[in-house]
Amino acid sequence: MRSPVGAGRRLAGVVRRHPVASFLAWSFPVGQAIAFQPVLAPAWYGVDLPTAPFVVAANLLGLLLPAVVITGVVGGRAGVRALWRRAVRVRVPLRWYGLVLVVVPVAAAAVAGALLGAPEAIGRVLVSALLSGLLVQLLLGFLTTNWAEEVAWTGFLQTRLQDRHGPVRAALVTGPLFALQHASLAAGNGWLGGVAVLLFITATAVPFRFLQGWVANRTGSLLVVGLVHAAGNATTDGSGFGGAGLLPRLYPDGTVGPVHLLALAAVGLVVLAATRGRLGRPAARGASAATGTRPPAVPAGRRAPSRRAPGQPAGRR
Repeated sequence: MRSPVGAGRRLAGVVRRHPVASFLAWSFPVGQAIAFQPVLAPAWYGVDLPTAPFVVAANLLGLLLPAVVITGVVGGRAGVRALWRRAVRVRVPLRWYGLVLVVVPVAAAAVAGALLGAPEAIGRVLVSALLSGLLVQLLLGFLTTNWAEEVAWTGFLQTRLQDRHGPVRAALVTGPLFALQHASLAAGNGWLGGVAVLLFITATAVPFRFLQGWVANRTGSLLVVGLVHAAGNATTDGSGFGGAGLLPRLYPDGTVGPVHLLALAAVGLVVLAATRGRLGRPAARGASAATGTRPPAVPAGRRAPSRRAPGQPAGRR
């Protein structure tokens, strides 16, 4: 009979060697089992269930919890503390809050204007749209959903992939996984419609991950990353807990649709071009504060390889 302690050590060893795979093996079965309950409830239980509470539970138990637990297994308490510091970092230059409160809403409004024309009732409802539609829905979405999402997707997964594969490849891998997380929200459109919705979300998710990786690299704040996510949702869908977002209040007779996805994708592509694919990635040095990983130790009796410029002869600094 196997010892529980020995089995636990073997499992911890697997998690340390494969943290990303371990995260996905926890995240999708647990998260999607919860998120699909409102979709399955009418046929299985004969009741209608609200979507928003199950989305919140899926994010907490299927995203945030495995991100924190696996970070602890891999990096110990120091790794968890480093992740927490990034998750609650508020002190960043004010321009980053300008990105949240100005750039994202203006980009969404510009896309809506290009597709739907200028709103007719903008003068009468603008204040209500900004306060109740944007700010209130932004805060509700951030506190209930988007902060937990981004601590996991950006702070855990995308950062680890970036450390190994670079920022662009990290976004290319994270984008489809991030889109697949929303499968339960696309399922209400039928099989063909659901697949089409997921493909559209995937196409916009990749440039959105460019944007989120850039914000995280430049600010070191997952709090700001979560606010960017929440601001995008607040321009259209709102938080899911009642109340329309910014644009549905300005276009009460029209269907805004996924305008925010197009706007965030456009901003992400601008960031990719402006940074030439670097996405604000800091120079790698020593241990990764984000993931708790350390560079390989140099065996005793050997000198660490010196850093020298390309073409510089060995032995000279």
